[in-house]
Amino acid sequence: MDQLPVFYHYYPLEVPVFIPFDWLQRLHQEIEHFYHYMSPSEAENQIRAEVVARIEKIILSKWNEAKVEVFGSYRTGLYLPTSDIDLVVLGKWSSLPLRTLEQEFLEKDIAVENSIKVLDKASVPIVKLTDKKTDIRVDISFNMSNGVKSAELIRTYVEKFPVLPKLVYVLKQFLLERDLNEVFTGGISSYSLILMCISFLQLHPRQDSIRDNSANLGQICCFITF
Repeated sequence: MDQLPVFYHYYPLEVPVFIPFDWLQRLHQEIEHFYHYMSPSEAENQIRAEVVARIEKIILSKWNEAKVEVFGSYRTGLYLPTSDIDLVVLGKWSSLPLRTLEQEFLEKDIAVENSIKVLDKASVPIVKLTDKKTDIRVDISFNMSNGVKSAELIRTYVEKFPVLPKLVYVLKQFLLERDLNEVFTGGISSYSLILMCISFLQLHPRQDSIRDNSANLGQICCFITF
C-alpha cells in the first residue's frame, strides 16, 4: 500500500504534526459544502432587505432628513442565518435620540415583545431589537460612519482573497457554537475576526493559490494560529 502524502507543521516547541493529505482534502470538501449550504439565498437577502426597509420607514417618518445605512456582515455578504443586521442612522442631534427611537418602535409594534433594549452606557450606544415578522435581530447606532467604510474595506479584500468568505464562515460558526461571537459577553466581533483572517491570508506563503481560489481549505484551517 502506497504511503499517503503528508503535510508537516511545526509549532513553537518544534513538535511535528503529520496530517495525511486525504484528510485535508476531505476537510476541504466539507468546508466547501458548508459554505454553499450557509451562504444566503436570494430569498434570505430579500427578507433582510424588507426588515431594513420597515425600520428605515419608521426612522425617516420621525427624522426625514436622516439617512439610514447598512453596515457589518449584511453589507459585506459574510453573514450567517443567525447573524443580526447592523444599521447606522446619520443625522444631526444635540443628544442621541436612543429613547425616542425606542418609543417609536414600541408605538409601531415592529419588534418582538420585550426585545427592544437601549444600551446607552456602551462605548457605542445602540438600540437592539428583534423584528416581529422574521425574528431577525437588528442593532441600530447613530452617526458612526466608520462602520460603513469598514464594510467597504472588507468587500475589497473579499475580491482580493476569494477564500476569505469560506474561512470566515467556518470560524464564525465555530465561535457561535461556543458563545464567543458577542463582544459584550466576552467574545470577539465579526469585524475583528475578519481582520485576523485577512492578516493570516496576507502572510500565507502560497499567495498564488490564496488569490486564485485554488487553496486547500482543510490545510488552511488546520494551520491557523492567531
